[in-house]
Amino acid sequence: MTTTLYPEKAVTFSAPVKKVTLLEDRAQVMRVGSVKLAAGQHLLVVTDVAPVLQDLSLRASATNGAKVSDVRVRRAMKVAPREKPEALKALELDIEKLTEQWRRLREDAGLVDGRKERLEQVLSRAFEELPQDVSWGQPQSPWKDTLEGLFEKIRTLRAKHLELQHQQRDTNDERNRLVVQRQAMDRPDSRFVTWLEADVIIPADGNVEVTFEYTVPNALWRPIHTARLADGRFSFESRASVWQNTGEDWVDAKLVFSTARASLGIEPPLLSDDLLAAQKKAEKLVVAAREVVIQKAKVSGGGGGSAPAPSTVDLPGVDDGGEIRNLEAKGPCTVPSDGRPNTVPLFEFAASPQTRLVAYPELELRVFLTSVQKNEARFPILAGPVELLLQNGFVGWTRVLFVAPGEEFRLSFGPDATLRLARTERDRNQDATSTDWKTMTKTVWLYLSSLGDEPKKVDVIERMPVSEIEQVKITLGAKRTTPKPKVDENGFATWTIELEPRAQAQVTFAYDVATAPGVQGM
Repeated sequence: MTTTLYPEKAVTFSAPVKKVTLLEDRAQVMRVGSVKLAAGQHLLVVTDVAPVLQDLSLRASATNGAKVSDVRVRRAMKVAPREKPEALKALELDIEKLTEQWRRLREDAGLVDGRKERLEQVLSRAFEELPQDVSWGQPQSPWKDTLEGLFEKIRTLRAKHLELQHQQRDTNDERNRLVVQRQAMDRPDSRFVTWLEADVIIPADGNVEVTFEYTVPNALWRPIHTARLADGRFSFESRASVWQNTGEDWVDAKLVFSTARASLGIEPPLLSDDLLAAQKKAEKLVVAAREVVIQKAKVSGGGGGSAPAPSTVDLPGVDDGGEIRNLEAKGPCTVPSDGRPNTVPLFEFAASPQTRLVAYPELELRVFLTSVQKNEARFPILAGPVELLLQNGFVGWTRVLFVAPGEEFRLSFGPDATLRLARTERDRNQDATSTDWKTMTKTVWLYLSSLGDEPKKVDVIERMPVSEIEQVKITLGAKRTTPKPKVDENGFATWTIELEPRAQAQVTFAYDVATAPGVQGM
């Protein structure tokens, strides 16, 4: 950047980034700088500002009785090659050299391939003339030397062509790698020069501290967590993943992570009329079975799924439980403008977990190790992916919902390799002639076996439907169900199975669904 961009009487001073408040899809930046000024009006300039900053969000204030009469942002596009950063110019030069080298290798490979094709044509014609010479009784020794020479040249050309193809591939791979680096270095400040101008009036000589605040896009954050279960202890660490490509580096800045959503509007919803009409009561009752997610407070409300998620991590939006939260980083942080994720520690805590083995055979034929613990931190755990670690290392990923301080939540640490589970089921329909009620009986057989050398206690959970109307009655087949389970109001039946080393166990679960006459849809 050249000094000719600025007004001649401008006072250039340094105002580094002191604080950044990251929102869900943008960031609010605060710059603070100090400069010594004489009494009067001055034009202050701050260089190396994010080119993507929103002009309308720019604000400035000053101390020591000084007044900021106007503040604005200026931009200039870099068009000359010499204005590019040195690292970027060197990278582009290497890409050009590799591109030219790849073109030469392609031309050489084409020439070699052409020579090989012509020699193959000569060899083909030689094989066509050889029978004619034999029929005329001509000697064959000259043909032998000629054919051996042609075969040797063709083999050499084929080897040369293959070598050139390998060199082309290696050169292209190296060029693609440099292109990826070039794209990563394509920051907004590599194309634009941006600076701030502020008109400041000071009544007396002295030092003035000027604060600039503005909003930038291309910056966001998401919560990410790590849970470790080892030796009967549970530790949890919450971090923030930060991405930003604003064109300015945040060096040793105070980071605040907010769940506020500045992009949400405040307009009330539109209201429409509700029309009421009389309708004749249907003579037949049509019912339908549906899946309902049971929402519970505490453990089920804050826990993750029963199994770890796949290897990919899906970062959800920031869920704050309906209340704006502001979480501060532990200390000053540096976040470069490269568009890559940077993790910043937020808080951590240790807890005493309650571990158990749980199986949901209807969903997954595996037994999972789960832990239930309290959030012992002063801060809530925001919804996000959780990295799972056991004593032996990484297990997988799962998710956690919003967990308030002091609230219990559940995490799953993957399947137990020493337990095996199998499930079969059967439906049987029968009509009761005396009452005209139709009955459907469902029977489920569960088989659990242990391959380990230690005793295990497993909670097996199955479900049966729950009726909301009098015309459909669902009852547990107590005589056909062994052993007896604990059934809650939502239809979940739970067995606690104690398995000795290398032992087996069987569970039989049966229930009846009876429907009144005229009921359809079951």
